[in-house]
Amino acid sequence: MIENITNTVPVFAGLLDSIIEELGAKDRREHERRMKELQIIENSNLRDEYVQQLLLDRMLYPIEKAQHDIQTRAKHAQWLAHMITSQYKEHGLTKEQAIELAQQFRLLAIQITNVDTLHDLRFVYAAVTMFVDKISSFKHKKFEESLEYSIRKNILNPLNSCIATQKNFELRLRMMNHQTVLAPGKAEN
Repeated sequence: MIENITNTVPVFAGLLDSIIEELGAKDRREHERRMKELQIIENSNLRDEYVQQLLLDRMLYPIEKAQHDIQTRAKHAQWLAHMITSQYKEHGLTKEQAIELAQQFRLLAIQITNVDTLHDLRFVYAAVTMFVDKISSFKHKKFEESLEYSIRKNILNPLNSCIATQKNFELRLRMMNHQTVLAPGKAEN
């Protein structure tokens, strides 16, 4: 068995170095391509438009990601609605309770998809928090499979991150607006 290991070692010797070298070459090619693009743009009237687009992309990406995350939370609420109607016994529910709870999860999904502002997001977060509090009496044998755990992990925690993203974005906008009020190159006294 030791002989087999020693015979395979030379095969792996230098493997990581060659992978790193290959990735480095790929990065260099990508960098050169970008530099050529920038040089073309610099020599044209597209430069200002390109810079503006880069800034917008950089600023809006976190918001777009947060919006995507919010919609993913709505999908999870829909999944919970489907799941609870088939696994209601494991959660200590009757079939009637499961049907009613599934309707509530679907309404929750609708509320989440209707989030357009930070205020809406905070409102939905508060509503989901209170909802979890009310349904936490239904326990699963395994905590990791409980409704409360699933909602906290897959809806509340991500929504909380989205709230932070939205707040940071609004703060940046206020700062940018404050800077544009000041004349360029002048400091506020």
